[in-house]
Amino acid sequence: MAEPRDRKLWLDWQRGLAVLFMLEWHTWDSWRADAAARGPVHDAMALVGGFAAPSFLYMAGVSQVLADAALERRGVAAGERRRRAVWRALWLLGVAYLFRLAEYLLGGAWRVPGGWESILKVDVLNVIAVSLLLSGLLTVGFSRGVHLALAVGAAAAVALLSPVVAGWQHAPSRVLDYLYGDWPRAGFSLFPWAAFALAGSAVGRLALRAAPASTYVLVGAGLFAGGWVADSLPPLYAYQDFWRVSPSWLAMRLGIVVATSGLLQLLPASADRGLSWLRTLGRHSLLGYFLSVELPYGSLFNALKRRLSAGQGLWAVAGMAALIWACSAAADRYDGWKAARARRVAAA
Repeated sequence: MAEPRDRKLWLDWQRGLAVLFMLEWHTWDSWRADAAARGPVHDAMALVGGFAAPSFLYMAGVSQVLADAALERRGVAAGERRRRAVWRALWLLGVAYLFRLAEYLLGGAWRVPGGWESILKVDVLNVIAVSLLLSGLLTVGFSRGVHLALAVGAAAAVALLSPVVAGWQHAPSRVLDYLYGDWPRAGFSLFPWAAFALAGSAVGRLALRAAPASTYVLVGAGLFAGGWVADSLPPLYAYQDFWRVSPSWLAMRLGIVVATSGLLQLLPASADRGLSWLRTLGRHSLLGYFLSVELPYGSLFNALKRRLSAGQGLWAVAGMAALIWACSAAADRYDGWKAARARRVAAA
């Protein structure tokens, strides 16, 4: 049975929103002047941009479940599906390191002594890849009940152990940076970020059941309320960092992301006429990631770095969004041309 069209639409729309959140923060963070790095505008930009990574990780977990279900309907055995999930995760991990290599070459880090170490930095693509590897091994091929128990249990364990792992003192290690690392060795780590992907794997079961949009909204509201209440309780951990490893803040962010899935599903399919540009961004999120990092932080626009006022920074964000959309639209046309060519070859 084919996936309902509206399900694919809401997923693409939400992925497109994540691309917007990402390019907004990368552009603002790189190009705004130091004087603009304070006040309500800066705080709002940081808050919105902070939902890019949780959204991408969550949707990676959801998409893995949907893709596995499609293979299951085609009669692919559980072992083969698990092997494909592992291979996909390892492929993405390779892409993460290739991206860091490209950034090292294009960004001019090779001019800096020790700049090659930036290639080994753990960033969001690395974390997505390893999270998908873990969720694939934990959930692919199991029954619905076992899948939910393992995914929810693993997500909760990662969230609750994050302050403990973050406070663990150990010698520098590129392997342990994957668990938790500080800048510049790591921009993201498995604790707490893998929890979003594992939670997305659990939410993927709602998508398979075609659960009503209200279910997503209620689950999201419950997570947010639970995180809000938990944050008002006395501290439980010796290491406290609300904005980085707090289980309460993780639950609140996850609640907003899950509720967004439900709100987008309330939109009719006809809304895609006005949101097709967002769908285009979502379909090419990997391209958007590359451009949103390399253009603002790379050497091409050095003249703009730390130069723009708050107003100019907002216009720069809009311009970057238009540019990345244009590149995504070009990639969309190329994909369409390739598909049409393949059909012609098959017909011949």
